[in-house]
Amino acid sequence: MIVPPTLIPSIITAITKIASTVGPMIAKYAPMVIETVGKNLPKVISTVEAISLAANVLKPNERADELGAKAMAAEKKPEDFDQINDYIDYLRNDVEIDVENLSTDSVDVITRQAVGVAIATKGIEQALEADISIPFLNTISNLDIDPKVAIALVKSYEMSGLNADDIQKYLDDSLSIEETHQHSNAFVDAYQTANPSMSVEEVEDAVMELR
Repeated sequence: MIVPPTLIPSIITAITKIASTVGPMIAKYAPMVIETVGKNLPKVISTVEAISLAANVLKPNERADELGAKAMAAEKKPEDFDQINDYIDYLRNDVEIDVENLSTDSVDVITRQAVGVAIATKGIEQALEADISIPFLNTISNLDIDPKVAIALVKSYEMSGLNADDIQKYLDDSLSIEETHQHSNAFVDAYQTANPSMSVEEVEDAVMELR
């Protein structure tokens, strides 16, 4: 579901109201999802779900909105667990919801999605041992890259020390020549890692096609 800008304040308010249920981490992170991605939420959800599946955070039948719904119905918060993926296991195994009777109101749906994306993203961070920002997810969701490439890209940027939030500037060709070269190298490394059978020329072509 696309997020109309006029709904954002209502969604933020809805997340604030459930803060005591979902816990401080999600209550802080979910509004950032909405404020940053806006109308691009459907693509970001698809990207996060695909990466979560490839990183063994979510299972094939699990979706962000249902994960969010479970978090909103749960008695425990992420802070009650040593690791976020232990919390996801708890939601998966111990929290039941009536999927067919979930509210279809736009604010409720998007709130569940934002909470679910926040949880899944934190799970990916733990699985990959890397920080993942919402602007990064927002940008790569528009590239339609393979989840394995996205995972390799997260690791490539983590190792390079580059700011992954600058990927959009790289794609827009608004960085210096040196910075552009550094970002290109990060993408090339990611593609080579995810696709070891590709030649250097094929990898470079694939990266160039993104811009």
